[in-house]
Amino acid sequence: MKIAKALFLLSVFLFSTLHAKSFPVCKEYYYINENKTGEKSTFLEKILKENPDNVECMLKLASLYLRTNRVAQAFDLIRRAYTIDPDFVEQQNISKILDLALRLSRLGELAHKNKDPELYNELGDTYYEVGIFDEAAKAYAQSLQLDKKQSKIKILLALSYANMGQYNKSENVLRKLVKEEPYNFYANYYLGKVLKNGLDEVAEGKIYLRMASYILNYTDIKLEKEGERKFLKKDLQNELKGDE
Repeated sequence: MKIAKALFLLSVFLFSTLHAKSFPVCKEYYYINENKTGEKSTFLEKILKENPDNVECMLKLASLYLRTNRVAQAFDLIRRAYTIDPDFVEQQNISKILDLALRLSRLGELAHKNKDPELYNELGDTYYEVGIFDEAAKAYAQSLQLDKKQSKIKILLALSYANMGQYNKSENVLRKLVKEEPYNFYANYYLGKVLKNGLDEVAEGKIYLRMASYILNYTDIKLEKEGERKFLKKDLQNELKGDE
């Protein structure tokens, strides 16, 4: 009995030593409770609270966050894991987004630390470009809290909302901008499209689209990109088709 007990204690010691950086329970729990996303998330968060350097659990929690649209938190975890054990992280499937995660996590940290609207704008632009519109909207909103006079960022915030199907939020941002800047082409153009195509307010939407058409054709407007005028004229013709 004494020998058996000694062997058991030795096996426990060796097990805990070999797995000092990774809880095997992470993997076991992950697969046993595959459909219980919220429960898994809470469980892994508890493990990391007690063992903040557990890289395996860190990456599993990051994966859960990605699946539940908590992207910024996921990227922060991936960056933290990479700082602790870069070799381990690079061998995992999640390493496919490693560069993006490291860049956005660092950029978010700098923006929060420096309270810099330009950094928030860069963060929002990067999220927007890869189609993570909820995080883009958060970044643009934080930028506007620091500098409310950014018309372009208000447009991008409204477009982020629209891309998520949050048309009422998009409408509110654009209406305020049109009130502040009645001859802002993009504000009128996108408000018209949101009302007409997103909220099915066709008649009111066309009012703003007509205004956008007027600004485009009869004022000295400077557009964001070269060659954009031709596309916009054709799009407005299609949107206003049937008008006399």
